[in-house]
Amino acid sequence: MAKNVIIYQSHFDLFDQLNDIQAGKLIKAIGKYEKGIQPTIDDDLVKGIFISIKRDFDIQSENYKKIVDRNRENGKKGGKPKLTEANPTNPMGILGTQVNPNNLKDKDKDKDKDKDNNKDIDKDYYSNSNNSNETISDFLADSLREAINKSKY
Repeated sequence: MAKNVIIYQSHFDLFDQLNDIQAGKLIKAIGKYEKGIQPTIDDDLVKGIFISIKRDFDIQSENYKKIVDRNRENGKKGGKPKLTEANPTNPMGILGTQVNPNNLKDKDKDKDKDKDNNKDIDKDYYSNSNNSNETISDFLADSLREAINKSKY
Protein backbone atom coordinates (compact mmCIF):
# COMPACT_ATOMS: atom_id res chain seq x y z
CA MET A 1 0.00 0.00 0.00
CA ALA A 2 1.04 3.55 -0.66
CA LYS A 3 2.13 5.77 2.19
CA ASN A 4 -0.38 8.46 1.25
CA VAL A 5 -3.90 8.90 -0.05
CA ILE A 6 -5.24 11.45 -2.48
CA ILE A 7 -8.50 13.10 -1.51
CA TYR A 8 -10.01 14.72 -4.57
CA GLN A 9 -11.94 17.97 -4.72
CA SER A 10 -15.10 16.00 -5.52
CA HIS A 11 -14.74 14.18 -2.19
CA PHE A 12 -15.07 17.48 -0.35
CA ASP A 13 -18.47 17.96 -1.97
CA LEU A 14 -19.48 14.72 -0.26
CA PHE A 15 -17.89 15.78 3.04
CA ASP A 16 -20.07 18.90 3.03
CA GLN A 17 -23.12 16.63 3.48
CA LEU A 18 -21.79 15.44 6.86
CA ASN A 19 -21.80 17.05 10.26
CA ASP A 20 -18.53 17.17 12.23
CA ILE A 21 -19.14 13.90 14.09
CA GLN A 22 -19.96 12.05 10.87
CA ALA A 23 -16.93 13.57 9.12
CA GLY A 24 -14.71 12.38 11.97
CA LYS A 25 -16.12 8.86 11.66
CA LEU A 26 -15.47 8.95 7.91
CA ILE A 27 -11.85 10.06 8.34
CA LYS A 28 -11.25 7.32 10.91
CA ALA A 29 -12.82 4.75 8.58
CA ILE A 30 -10.55 5.91 5.74
CA GLY A 31 -7.52 5.59 8.03
CA LYS A 32 -8.45 2.04 9.06
CA TYR A 33 -9.09 1.03 5.46
CA GLU A 34 -5.71 2.34 4.34
CA LYS A 35 -4.04 0.33 7.13
CA GLY A 36 -5.69 -2.81 5.76
CA ILE A 37 -8.43 -3.04 8.41
CA GLN A 38 -12.04 -3.30 7.23
CA PRO A 39 -13.90 -0.52 9.11
CA THR A 40 -17.35 -0.99 10.64
CA ILE A 41 -19.59 2.00 10.01
CA ASP A 42 -23.00 2.23 11.68
CA ASP A 43 -24.18 5.52 10.07
CA ASP A 44 -25.78 4.90 6.65
CA LEU A 45 -24.80 8.30 5.21
CA VAL A 46 -21.17 7.89 6.28
CA LYS A 47 -21.20 4.32 4.95
CA GLY A 48 -22.52 5.43 1.55
CA ILE A 49 -19.94 8.19 1.22
CA PHE A 50 -17.17 5.82 2.35
CA ILE A 51 -18.13 3.25 -0.29
CA SER A 52 -18.00 5.85 -3.07
CA ILE A 53 -14.64 7.22 -1.86
CA LYS A 54 -13.25 3.70 -1.29
CA ARG A 55 -13.51 3.01 -5.01
CA ASP A 56 -11.13 5.92 -5.73
CA PHE A 57 -8.69 4.68 -3.08
CA ASP A 58 -8.73 1.21 -4.62
CA ILE A 59 -7.90 2.67 -8.04
CA GLN A 60 -5.06 4.69 -6.51
CA SER A 61 -3.72 1.59 -4.77
CA GLU A 62 -3.85 -0.45 -7.98
CA ASN A 63 -2.01 2.25 -9.91
CA TYR A 64 0.63 2.41 -7.17
CA LYS A 65 1.12 -1.37 -7.34
CA LYS A 66 1.59 -1.16 -11.11
CA ILE A 67 4.28 1.50 -10.70
CA VAL A 68 6.03 -0.54 -7.99
CA ASP A 69 6.00 -3.65 -10.20
CA ARG A 70 7.30 -1.71 -13.19
CA ASN A 71 10.11 -0.20 -11.13
CA ARG A 72 10.96 -3.62 -9.68
CA GLU A 73 11.25 -5.11 -13.17
CA ASN A 74 13.37 -2.19 -14.38
CA GLY A 75 15.61 -2.63 -11.35
CA LYS A 76 16.16 -6.30 -12.18
CA LYS A 77 17.48 -5.27 -15.58
CA GLY A 78 20.34 -3.48 -13.88
CA GLY A 79 21.76 -0.02 -14.33
CA LYS A 80 23.59 1.51 -17.22
CA PRO A 81 24.88 -1.19 -19.61
CA LYS A 82 28.61 -1.81 -19.57
CA LEU A 83 30.78 -1.57 -22.70
CA THR A 84 31.59 -5.06 -23.88
CA GLU A 85 33.46 -6.53 -26.81
CA ALA A 86 30.15 -7.87 -28.10
CA ASN A 87 28.71 -4.35 -28.23
CA PRO A 88 31.58 -1.86 -28.66
CA THR A 89 29.44 0.89 -30.15
CA ASN A 90 27.06 1.12 -27.20
CA PRO A 91 26.87 4.86 -26.49
CA MET A 92 25.51 4.22 -23.01
CA GLY A 93 28.26 1.78 -22.06
CA ILE A 94 31.16 4.20 -21.95
CA LEU A 95 33.66 3.28 -19.27
CA GLY A 96 35.66 5.97 -17.51
CA THR A 97 35.63 9.63 -18.32
CA GLN A 98 35.72 11.09 -21.77
CA VAL A 99 38.80 12.89 -23.02
CA ASN A 100 38.25 16.43 -24.22
CA PRO A 101 39.80 16.32 -27.71
CA ASN A 102 39.68 20.03 -28.44
CA ASN A 103 40.77 21.33 -25.03
CA LEU A 104 37.86 23.73 -24.81
CA LYS A 105 39.46 25.72 -22.00
CA ASP A 106 41.76 27.41 -24.52
CA LYS A 107 38.79 28.43 -26.67
CA ASP A 108 37.28 30.43 -23.83
CA LYS A 109 39.99 33.07 -24.12
CA ASP A 110 38.91 36.09 -26.09
CA LYS A 111 41.43 36.62 -28.87
CA ASP A 112 39.59 39.54 -30.43
CA LYS A 113 41.55 42.73 -30.51
CA ASP A 114 39.22 45.68 -30.50
CA LYS A 115 40.61 48.76 -32.17
CA ASP A 116 39.64 52.17 -31.00
CA ASN A 117 38.09 53.75 -34.05
CA ASN A 118 37.05 56.84 -32.10
CA LYS A 119 40.58 58.24 -32.38
CA ASP A 120 40.31 58.11 -36.14
CA ILE A 121 37.01 60.01 -36.06
CA ASP A 122 38.50 62.68 -33.82
CA LYS A 123 41.49 63.08 -36.19
CA ASP A 124 39.15 63.41 -39.16
CA TYR A 125 37.11 66.07 -37.38
CA TYR A 126 40.13 68.13 -36.43
CA SER A 127 41.79 67.80 -39.82
CA ASN A 128 38.63 68.95 -41.61
CA SER A 129 37.87 71.66 -39.13
CA ASN A 130 38.48 75.29 -40.04
CA ASN A 131 39.56 76.04 -36.48
CA SER A 132 42.06 73.43 -35.35
CA ASN A 133 42.03 74.89 -31.81
CA GLU A 134 38.34 74.02 -31.39
CA THR A 135 37.77 71.33 -28.76
CA ILE A 136 35.25 68.53 -28.68
CA SER A 137 33.24 70.24 -25.95
CA ASP A 138 32.95 73.34 -28.16
CA PHE A 139 31.81 71.17 -31.05
CA LEU A 140 29.19 69.44 -28.88
CA ALA A 141 27.96 72.76 -27.51
CA ASP A 142 27.57 74.13 -31.05
CA SER A 143 25.76 70.98 -32.18
CA LEU A 144 23.40 71.19 -29.22
CA ARG A 145 22.61 74.88 -29.94
CA GLU A 146 21.83 74.04 -33.57
CA ALA A 147 19.52 71.20 -32.54
CA ILE A 148 17.66 73.47 -30.09
CA ASN A 149 17.26 76.21 -32.68
CA LYS A 150 15.93 73.75 -35.26
CA SER A 151 13.40 72.33 -32.79
CA LYS A 152 11.99 75.82 -32.02
CA TYR A 153 10.83 76.28 -35.60
